[in-house]
Amino acid sequence: MRGWVTRHVLQVGRVLAIAAVVAAMALYFGGHLMVPQLVTLLAASVVCVIVLTVSPSDLGAILARVQKVSFGGFSAELRAAQAEAVADTPRGFEQDDDAGRATTIVELRFKLERKLTYLAKHVLATAAGPAQAATQLSVGSLAYDGLLTRSEAILADTILTTSDGEFRALRADQRGALLRDGGTFVANVRAAVFHAYVASILERQHGRVARVQEVGSARDALVVESGGTTIRYITVFSTIGPGGKLVDRQLRRAAELPGETVVLLPSLEPSAAGPSSNGPRVQTLGDLLTLCGAIS
Repeated sequence: MRGWVTRHVLQVGRVLAIAAVVAAMALYFGGHLMVPQLVTLLAASVVCVIVLTVSPSDLGAILARVQKVSFGGFSAELRAAQAEAVADTPRGFEQDDDAGRATTIVELRFKLERKLTYLAKHVLATAAGPAQAATQLSVGSLAYDGLLTRSEAILADTILTTSDGEFRALRADQRGALLRDGGTFVANVRAAVFHAYVASILERQHGRVARVQEVGSARDALVVESGGTTIRYITVFSTIGPGGKLVDRQLRRAAELPGETVVLLPSLEPSAAGPSSNGPRVQTLGDLLTLCGAIS
């Protein structure tokens, strides 16, 4: 009798666990669950199915091999994306206008939202001057346009969609990793998008852009052939022109490089100084767009 009851309970439990998986998928595709919540429910359902399916001895063997179980938005893909996004992040190419590192996911999200808004209003806008209008911008659109890599987009999406409750439910090392890697990414996200945007403009204009890793630089230079001349573009995300620390550092480095070099700033307004053939030049995104015919 006891064996029949046990088998009946296990059978009912398996059905309920499978039903929970089906319900979770239905809620996700219906737009009622975010990815971290879906992962949590699926992980819990899988554990229930394992517990209710295998024998006690087999269960003990399985648990003996499991070192840790993580619920929430921290998948292996996310950890790999964090590492790759940080590795791709340009360092020293964006002016530091943040007061310290974020200590909560909410602070980190606010910083990322502010920087994405700046990009939409002041860099990716459709025109310069009084008629300048902000573009529609999202993490998905940036990834689709090639302005964020897949790993960068995954990390950005995690920052934007992880709730404070989900963040606090993570282990201490997971919270620290997300704040550390996410903070590095957010601190330089405008520089990364600006660099990719300039590369796309140059590719449309010249057909081919070589990405050259210069000694002492954390970001590739963009090299094109124009009218028989080789031009090297170094993107620097700074609202301060010559005289600013970031720009002057790149000008000094560019002066030691062969060929023609342009240090490019993100402003949509034309540069104050005219073109010069003596040494490295400072130009703006507005200059480049005008040269390529994007701004009349």
